[in-house]
Amino acid sequence: MNRIFPVEIMANTKEYHFNKNNPRGLVIYQAILILVLLAIIAMFLVKVDVSVTSSGILRAIQDNNIIKAIVSGNVEEVFIKENEQVERGDVLLKIRADIVDQQNLLLGNQEEELRNQAADLELLIPLLRRDNLKANPELHSSLYQQQYVLFWQRVRSLQNRLAVVQKNYERHAELFDKKMISVAEYEEVSFNYHHVKNELQLIYDEQGAQWQSELNKLKMQTRELSTKLQQSVREREYYTIKAPLSGTVQQLKGLQAGSSIAANEVIAEISPDSGLIAETYVLPKDIGFLSIGTPVKFQVEAFDYNQWGLVDGEVVSISGDIYTDRGQPYFKVRCLLHDYKLHLKNGYEGNLRKGMTLQARFFVTRRTLFQLLYDKADDWLNPHVMNADQTAFL
Repeated sequence: MNRIFPVEIMANTKEYHFNKNNPRGLVIYQAILILVLLAIIAMFLVKVDVSVTSSGILRAIQDNNIIKAIVSGNVEEVFIKENEQVERGDVLLKIRADIVDQQNLLLGNQEEELRNQAADLELLIPLLRRDNLKANPELHSSLYQQQYVLFWQRVRSLQNRLAVVQKNYERHAELFDKKMISVAEYEEVSFNYHHVKNELQLIYDEQGAQWQSELNKLKMQTRELSTKLQQSVREREYYTIKAPLSGTVQQLKGLQAGSSIAANEVIAEISPDSGLIAETYVLPKDIGFLSIGTPVKFQVEAFDYNQWGLVDGEVVSISGDIYTDRGQPYFKVRCLLHDYKLHLKNGYEGNLRKGMTLQARFFVTRRTLFQLLYDKADDWLNPHVMNADQTAFL
């Protein structure tokens, strides 16, 4: 049965007359058609930025430096507080070092005594060689003051004997020249004279050799003791803990004067003042789009980006291995910030700080709307593409 009205009948219907006398519907139809055509054309012309988004945090370029005690003991004084700013070389904490101080004092006294003894010998030995002994030379050590007194007494005694036998020898020599005494008598007097003279010289030689040997030993002992003292002084420095770099004190352990502390015990951490860097955590499905130098914009969550805007940056490093957190794998991507401040329109500045969280938008490429629609349709319709749930299930 043919249900289509003939043309003659259609021309007499109210719909025909309404459409003929009211052309606004045609205009709307044509406008919609034009808009659709323009939208289709725009899909091939309009390009948008394609980006990869990930979360991250602002942190120092260098990792936190852990401060540990090298030696054990009792805390003498604590000079720092949590979140306090310190400079490199500032004293953070002191540990009591009574035993080390006593040892250093003892070694210092011993070294001073050895040096005084060596200085005395360096004064006495040349006096012996020049035969220019003094009654009271300026000596510093009690040991060689006593030795010198005994030596001086022996020398003076022999010198007095030598003076007597020398006069006796000179008289007998004169008599012998005049043939007034016998040869035997002369030789006996001469023997006594030379014997005392040689005995005096022997005392000089023996004492000089003894003091020279003692001086050599003293120099060796002084070097060894000086080495021990230097080592002990370095060990003393271990009891004063100083900041290895400038930064902020974090995670300070609750120590106070009198508290016990063990070797290798963690005291605190110092977050270094080495500038800020954004550390972001990118999923494995997005890591292939990134490379060194990829531009990135950061939306700092502490500042409303509609008012404060975004911070520009770029990728400077990508971890070579994967990390996991609660079963979720990710890559660490570090990014350099081009500015450490955000600005309002009225000129007010907001400073970025360590620990602020952010959202990173890595610029990948520019694609047309048609390319994006095609990619999305390919993901929906391509039977060879599996979603993440299917992949995990397999």
